Amino acid sequence: MARLKKGSPAAKAWGRKMKRLRAGTSVKKKSRSTTPKRRKSIKQRKRTMPKKKRKVSRKSKTMSFWGINLGKGGAAALYGAVRARASNYLAPYTSKIPAGAISDEIGMLAATQLVKKFAVKKAGILRDALTLGQAIEFARIGEAIATGQVNLGSFGNNQQEANGNLF
Repeated sequence: MARLKKGSPAAKAWGRKMKRLRAGTSVKKKSRSTTPKRRKSIKQRKRTMPKKKRKVSRKSKTMSFWGINLGKGGAAALYGAVRARASNYLAPYTSKIPAGAISDEIGMLAATQLVKKFAVKKAGILRDALTLGQAIEFARIGEAIATGQVNLGSFGNNQQEANGNLF
């Protein structure tokens, strides 16, 4: 049976039909009271809008030290601890990437993306570490472009000043 949208004319008609069918099959009890029942002359209004839900605010459980979120800092430290081993493990594959000095960063960026997409789907410190790892790898790629390790047009021709500033 197809689902009926709540409040639609079809749903209301179905509800009326079911009410009629239920009324015919139920056994009515005879009332023993002799006083006649009073009929309510005023109909109660039906609620047209859904009842508002109460919002509960919870205090954040992450600790901070001098304004630094220790959960994010711990995740970055975890990525830094694992990066050297993972980079050595992926070195035979990243050396084949034709990107010069940033092939290691590109390989690690791809590895973090794949692990984050296929292996770690729930939130936690490991997913935070992978997210921060992606930011770290992008920062390393940007640094390599800015210092001229990668030949990308005006960035790679060492046209910037000796102190490494671009502008």
